[in-house]
Amino acid sequence: MAKRATVTVTECGRRGGFTLLEVLLAVAVSSIVMLAVGGTFTAMLEARAEVEELSESTDAGPRILSMLERDLSHLYTYDVKKNAVLVGRNRDIGSFEADRIDMLTTTDSIGYVVDSINRQHHVHLCEVGYWLKQNPRYRDLMELWRREDPLQDNDLLTDGRFQLVHDRIKSFKITYYRSLGFEAEELNEWDSSVDDALPRRIKIEFTVERKRGNRNVVDDAEFDDFEGAEKTYVRHIVFDPSMMDVLKAGTAMIPLKPPPPESQGGHGGGPGGGGGGHGGRGPGGALRPEGTITENGGDPAKGPRGRGTGRGSAHGVRAD
Repeated sequence: MAKRATVTVTECGRRGGFTLLEVLLAVAVSSIVMLAVGGTFTAMLEARAEVEELSESTDAGPRILSMLERDLSHLYTYDVKKNAVLVGRNRDIGSFEADRIDMLTTTDSIGYVVDSINRQHHVHLCEVGYWLKQNPRYRDLMELWRREDPLQDNDLLTDGRFQLVHDRIKSFKITYYRSLGFEAEELNEWDSSVDDALPRRIKIEFTVERKRGNRNVVDDAEFDDFEGAEKTYVRHIVFDPSMMDVLKAGTAMIPLKPPPPESQGGHGGGPGGGGGGHGGRGPGGALRPEGTITENGGDPAKGPRGRGTGRGSAHGVRAD
């Protein structure tokens, strides 16, 4: 009886735990599985970062072109001192094209101004410029900055706040044309205050380089892959023909207030104002757009009103 009881206790003890060998095998299998999962997860994160970097480099070009086109399409040309609306300058940084352009535009400002009671306001008229400077990390690349001055002054080329647009610009070239067509003369600079005119067409061309980390690397030496490490973007911005003469002398700078509508034809004589379709003016005479009495009408503050001839409209505009 004692021997049988001992065997029973031993069998029960083996069913309730694991041996050292079993624990070591379980740890080894778990480690292998975790390493495989971790490696897969790391590879997925690296692939995601690679795709994001590639997409960012691909989207940078259209995004920059859209910003430039938006600002250029909202140029402000009414009553500007010396017609300082658009200034384009030919610049180089080292051996790379680095043109600058400054303009007065009605694009809503990104920054804000503060009034006398410290309230913030976004303005709808500001000076905007696109400038380049050398990339401090890579000497063969440039940074594109957008300058915005919400306070308009007499100098279109200075002051304002700068915002980084892109940090891997290889070249940035802007060309101006007075006319359309392939035979149009190419101009490297433009100053609306000198020509009293805007260009008919602007060509924007720049090259963007992909990030250095997402290129193929062999033995720590980078080389251009098949997709191309550099991408060039070109866009032609064409202005409406009416914009060509909007800055010339003698051209209306500010839209005029339209005159009041003429009254419809009637049969009765009106006490004042413009006559109807079948009659002359009433005793008050005709009105100018600003409301002063002319021709047969007098000024009520200075003398009697004149008499009109014929029958006026029953619903004419009163002079007084």
